[in-house]
Amino acid sequence: MKIVTARLNEKDLNTVRAIAPDVDFVVTTTREDMLREIEDADALFGHGATPELIRRAKRLRWIQTGNVGVEGMMFPELINSEIVLANARGTTAINIAEHVMALILAFARTIHTLVKRQTEKVWERRANLPVLEIAGETLGILGLGSIGLQVAKRAHAFDMRLLAVDPTQTEKPDYVELLWKTDRLHDMLRQSDFVAICCPLTPETQGIMGAAEFRAMKPTAFLINIARGKIVDETALIKALQAGEIAGAGLDATDPEPVAQDNPLWEMDNVIITPHNAGQSPKAPRRVFELFCENLKHFVAGEPLINVVDKTRGY
Repeated sequence: MKIVTARLNEKDLNTVRAIAPDVDFVVTTTREDMLREIEDADALFGHGATPELIRRAKRLRWIQTGNVGVEGMMFPELINSEIVLANARGTTAINIAEHVMALILAFARTIHTLVKRQTEKVWERRANLPVLEIAGETLGILGLGSIGLQVAKRAHAFDMRLLAVDPTQTEKPDYVELLWKTDRLHDMLRQSDFVAICCPLTPETQGIMGAAEFRAMKPTAFLINIARGKIVDETALIKALQAGEIAGAGLDATDPEPVAQDNPLWEMDNVIITPHNAGQSPKAPRRVFELFCENLKHFVAGEPLINVVDKTRGY
């Protein structure tokens, strides 16, 4: 059995060899090496899959990606194959949830304004700082998967009221007051003071936050997007912000990335843009490796893998 990888240092190689001593782990660092070695590989970890790679792979049975979102891998060669795709769901949920709360708190305490005033050496008057208390405010979560659940856990600790919509999730923590299917999205939006987008990008979620959705939101509500830019109709978002239909937006995901220099979002005082770094954490790579090790045990034992992606749904 052979596994091609790009992510294993000597210490990690020793770890996986102890788990699967009969597996040949081949570390490749160039595209040419990877394409050559994939021809007789049984599994792939650490490289991005491409149509060419799938066409070359004769024995490939498992791809373990280090990413949570896999929309970039949903091409026919992989979708129509029998290769099992497992993602890294859960490995970045903690740090992304912390980023969501950071954006919520920044808006609530006008931190984004105060940082600008600091650079200007201005001691801002309190009357110009419309601060909020998030305790008792309602957070609506679009997508109650691993990230959404971690967001809910932290928001609950701040005594927020929690609502959520999710197309497939049917179980919720007791502190999430209501969990609806996606057809109740507008019901959630109408009640929410903050809306956090935590769902994957799929054909169903692309553009799901558009003009009608922004009109459904409170004019005092804030949008937080740490998922994918294409989930939001950016033109509609800009118009909603300009018209005062919503109070502001915290954007860690945009379309395209980076944001174009002439995009009006840059100049809006009620917008916080972060460079898609919510998933960044010094602890996340170790969680990804631990997930790979766990799935490796399952793979060599012929057992079902963890975090298998439904390729028809895209997550």
